[in-house]
Amino acid sequence: MAAAASINWLLVLYVISSILAVVIGSNRLYSYGMGIATIYAIGSTLVFVLFGYRWFSNPVLPMTWPPNVNMCPDYLTFVKTIGTDGACVDMLGVSTSSLLQMEKSGLSTASPTDSKVFAYTAKNVSAAKTPADLQPICDRCKEAGVTWEGVYDGDTCVAIKTIDVKNATLASCLAKVQ
Repeated sequence: MAAAASINWLLVLYVISSILAVVIGSNRLYSYGMGIATIYAIGSTLVFVLFGYRWFSNPVLPMTWPPNVNMCPDYLTFVKTIGTDGACVDMLGVSTSSLLQMEKSGLSTASPTDSKVFAYTAKNVSAAKTPADLQPICDRCKEAGVTWEGVYDGDTCVAIKTIDVKNATLASCLAKVQ
């Protein structure tokens, strides 16, 4: 059964009062010249439309932050030729721990098990469905001494909180449907 449509009476009142303001204001300014009345009508209509949009629209905002996760941890480089799905390497030397910096010459011989390779990518993060799936990724970030926006901030595993909220929201939606 479809939900009944409801009328936003505040929006109706706003539109009616905006039309009255434009008509009455233009009418009063007409005695000073048609050009001034026209400029007022156009300008005030634009202002009313702008504020009406700002006050009464329902913008779609992302439910989680960040809306998408970078392919690799911050400042690491994605290399498609490592392994079957690609991997990330530290070519700048930003890691503060066990992840070693890789030179450009070492890219051709790198393997996913190499100590210079960070094997997890955004594909692994998006495939994770439970906190237990995300914990190894966060542990590897901590071990490698890197941060990853939306996954690991250097202290806590942000992605676990995000997936908990997502799972709770999904459970809530399913409960409402049943």
